[in-house]
Amino acid sequence: MIEVLLFTQETCGACATQREKNEGIEDAYPDIEFRKVDIQTDLGTAKEYAVRKTPTTLVYANGDRTEEFIGIVERDELEAAIEDADQQSTGLAERLASIVRR
Repeated sequence: MIEVLLFTQETCGACATQREKNEGIEDAYPDIEFRKVDIQTDLGTAKEYAVRKTPTTLVYANGDRTEEFIGIVERDELEAAIEDADQQSTGLAERLASIVRR
């Protein structure tokens, strides 16, 4: 499972820019879970993920952090990180399946 978390806050100008850059990305990757976390209203989640600056984008594959972007990340960089995480996730599933077949 791939998960992408974008940590923002309403008063952050760079966060607004990041949200614009990410617009429509959920449609391009329908199997990926995308979450937006406003650190002003959900400080607990920000603490859980050790996020202190916004915007911060985290990419996870099977619960393991595969990428962290602090500040604005270009769309192509984020898409590359998602693709890498997807390959890691698929690779793990294939390894587990081969173990089970033995």
